Amino acid sequence: MTEAATYTGDLLLLLNEDGDWDINYINGQPEMTDGFDTEVMLAIFGEPDFWQNDLTNEPAEKYISEFPALIKDANVSDKTLKDGIEALRKALQFMIDKGEAQSIDVTGEFLNVFSIGWIIVIMRPTAETIYNINWDKGVAAISAQAA
Repeated sequence: MTEAATYTGDLLLLLNEDGDWDINYINGQPEMTDGFDTEVMLAIFGEPDFWQNDLTNEPAEKYISEFPALIKDANVSDKTLKDGIEALRKALQFMIDKGEAQSIDVTGEFLNVFSIGWIIVIMRPTAETIYNINWDKGVAAISAQAA
């Protein structure tokens, strides 16, 4: 009898260059994460028509963020930078409310005339995780590093 593989953590979702969700496979198995990677991605980029929102009737459990609409047709400006900081804070507030994070700090900066970068620092009870979002007029990229 073959023993079934067990997985710990959460399925790691990645945002590809086309703005679609992707799953990375290693030796035929989906890559997992013990961090907040997938939860942060869903919280930041979740939109009202996201399929997972159909699985619950609880508004607090739905992934609905203002961030995707904010950056969709925005210009690189002080307003976009500041509104992005606020939208990211709002999208991640539930992590503090649920006790998953002690604090969340969001900052932003202009990378060049076409790009804005936002940095999210999540203080967990046991460690810190930093997420970088780089938005280049229509394309968003996100990366994470555990500190």
